[in-house]
Amino acid sequence: MIGRGLVVAAALVTLVGCGNSDDSAGGNPGTLKGASPTGSPVGSPMITPSPTLGTPQPPSPLQPSTQAPTAKDGQNYKACVDGICEVLIRNKAALNLSGDKFAATVAAGKLKLTDSHGYIALSRNGTDVSRSGGGSAGGVAGGIAAVSWSSQGGPLHIATLTYAEGDTVIVRFTK
Repeated sequence: MIGRGLVVAAALVTLVGCGNSDDSAGGNPGTLKGASPTGSPVGSPMITPSPTLGTPQPPSPLQPSTQAPTAKDGQNYKACVDGICEVLIRNKAALNLSGDKFAATVAAGKLKLTDSHGYIALSRNGTDVSRSGGGSAGGVAGGIAAVSWSSQGGPLHIATLTYAEGDTVIVRFTK
């Protein structure tokens, strides 16, 4: 019985060690004697071959865009003199909306327009308004956030925030 076990073990060792590297014997082309189909020696860890140019690759995760979209009037704040414009504001700007002068400041994705009657703030979280002097303010639909306001006897302004990220916003002013 022991003799039979040794014969079987010897036969297995001989078969494993006797691989063939040509196609005629049914072996895989390019496979070395005593190697697995991946080309690594039998018993060694499998090494995954690197992909070739024709191998489809999984899509890479999308990288967040670091560039703001473009505003119709860019950073030309003089376009706002008639009260209608779409501008990109980074950090600070001085705006003249139909004769009403505002200091615009941007921080943490929030636009704050300040004049002698108070301020109006727009952000991704909505609007915040503190006006004095008989004016009025209220929210309107559209964009990320929007607000309309007027000062006593002054023109109606509507500001719609269309982009807000860090120290940059795009705001559209209409009447």
